[in-house]
Amino acid sequence: MTDTEAGIVPTRHCSFGLVSCILVLLLAFALRLHQVHLDSLWEDEIFTAIQALLPVRDLLRWTAGDVHPPGYYLLVGHMARWGGWDQLLPSTVTDWLWRLPSVVAGTLAVAVTYRLGADWVNRRLGLVGALLLAVSPVAVQYSQEARMHGLFLLGATLSTWTLARALVRPGRWGWWLAYALVTAMNLYTVYLAFGVLVAQGVWVAVETASCQLPRRRPLPWFRSRLSDFRTRILPWLLSLALAFALYLPWWPAVLGMAGKRMTTGYMNGHAGHDSSLAIGTSAIQSLGPGAGWAVWLFLGLWLVGIISAGRRKPGLAVFGVLWLLLPSGLPVVLGDPRALHMRNAFLLPIYLLFVAQGVSSLADSLRRRIEMSRPASATHLAPTLPIVACVLMFIISALFLPAYYQRSKPDWRGVGAYLEDRTVPGDVIVTGPLFDTMRYLHYYYDGPAELVTPAMLVESLPGRAPSMRISGGRVWAVTRFQPAPVSAIRIVEFPGLIISEPAMPIYEPDVLTAAMIDMMQQAVTAAPRWAAQMTAGGVMDPDPFVARAAALLFLGDVYRVAGYPAESIAAYQAMVADHPAVGGYVTLAEAYVAAGQMEPAAEAYRQAVARKPAWQGTCADAAEALASAGRWDDAVASYQEIVGPQ
Repeated sequence: MTDTEAGIVPTRHCSFGLVSCILVLLLAFALRLHQVHLDSLWEDEIFTAIQALLPVRDLLRWTAGDVHPPGYYLLVGHMARWGGWDQLLPSTVTDWLWRLPSVVAGTLAVAVTYRLGADWVNRRLGLVGALLLAVSPVAVQYSQEARMHGLFLLGATLSTWTLARALVRPGRWGWWLAYALVTAMNLYTVYLAFGVLVAQGVWVAVETASCQLPRRRPLPWFRSRLSDFRTRILPWLLSLALAFALYLPWWPAVLGMAGKRMTTGYMNGHAGHDSSLAIGTSAIQSLGPGAGWAVWLFLGLWLVGIISAGRRKPGLAVFGVLWLLLPSGLPVVLGDPRALHMRNAFLLPIYLLFVAQGVSSLADSLRRRIEMSRPASATHLAPTLPIVACVLMFIISALFLPAYYQRSKPDWRGVGAYLEDRTVPGDVIVTGPLFDTMRYLHYYYDGPAELVTPAMLVESLPGRAPSMRISGGRVWAVTRFQPAPVSAIRIVEFPGLIISEPAMPIYEPDVLTAAMIDMMQQAVTAAPRWAAQMTAGGVMDPDPFVARAAALLFLGDVYRVAGYPAESIAAYQAMVADHPAVGGYVTLAEAYVAAGQMEPAAEAYRQAVARKPAWQGTCADAAEALASAGRWDDAVASYQEIVGPQ
């Protein structure tokens, strides 16, 4: 069986095609290297640098409950140890090194996209698709981040290409083996790989049903279908079985998380803030190349490409539709608009190939119409129309690249360096509540001051204030919002971060306590605005309700240690209203217990237990029976035994 008979055009290496492909790859590599070292690692990247260097056993234990499997962390952690940058202090060099694997993966994805498009239709389609991917702002973004999305971008494209080769060469088991290995890699990289498998499985089925392999003599219908099953579907199933076997060590973690979601649904989030239409629209917009009209232009061309492909290859068209719709619809199905955080860069290679097909189809149609009209001047211009259309799409996508490079990420590196130069032993740095400020500052800060939360400072003031007075220690603060001006504080601004530098030392516990309460109240007010600004900036996509809940938690903690139980309970109640999570209800229950309010404490514990399957069972039933009987002290004691120390 030849490639042409199977619907795939064989690619012959010619000097022009080879040179063009090399130039596109060089462009992709240059765009992904450009400015990759300028910004410090941002929050999720710092998370990568911290978690990837954990001992393997600890890493596996942690990722078993995380939203991402361990594959990427194991890979980059091994590279860091092999390259020796795990022993270096965080700097511009280490930031560059952490991002380099994604740069390489994103560039290789452009090469695989070219091969896939050339095999599907012709070299021109592959070249245009690769060129659009090379200059895609979204693809460049995720190829410059020390996160798993660049690797998954490569893996999803590579698995599709190896599957395409296997389908037209079903007797060559090397392609099926390659597909199985890449699929296993994808499953260990991002859980969305299961969605990729669904789309690919439907493609295999439709391709088998619509495109029979040539045979020397006709076969009866049943034997023909059985032969097709053995030739294509059975090898795919065997490849899938091998991939799942390689994934066997991680199946318990996957099934455990799936069972938890089926049991609790989206109870740990704040459902209902986003409509299905809004989620779907955000998913489409996340593909770029930029906001507004460009998104819908590319989507329209994608649709034209789907229709054009469907006329000759219905299986390919069905695959293209499922490729886009499955991950876009997953948050709606799960009832969790943040399930993907719209990290849909892996969709881009196949999506842009269909966009390129749409451009080519429209240009060819217009060229034929011009040639049929037969004016001499137009006839000379007609053959150049496909080239002009492709160049135009390239320009449109490239126009949005400068805006991506101009975005500023939170400058943790700059803040850490500033504080290291100016803090002395005895100083304290208070970190704000929005998006785990202490963890990220600690990554870059290696100075003498102690990092504390506002509640930790207030609780330690009776013993800390006298020693600070003797040593001359001062209280600094690092927040994500600009606090109200105070005469004793000098504001130092960095991209995304604010340092409140003490202009004069303050040691009175009452004054410092009031300052911490005021700062946390400001954080509660600023949280939704900060979340909106981060989302608009395109670097982070924090949930405004979760952000405000975190600020309310910090406020409640400060009230609690300062001796204001009623205010503390009110803050915690507002916290679980914004984000009804397990830990929030446990914190609220503990505040009720501290205030001697056992009935609402039992109810808060009941809400926490209802949201965590591991706590449910006969003990939970017994505790609820005690609460129903009005034995609040006994019910609270039973719930405390279930929950245990937090």
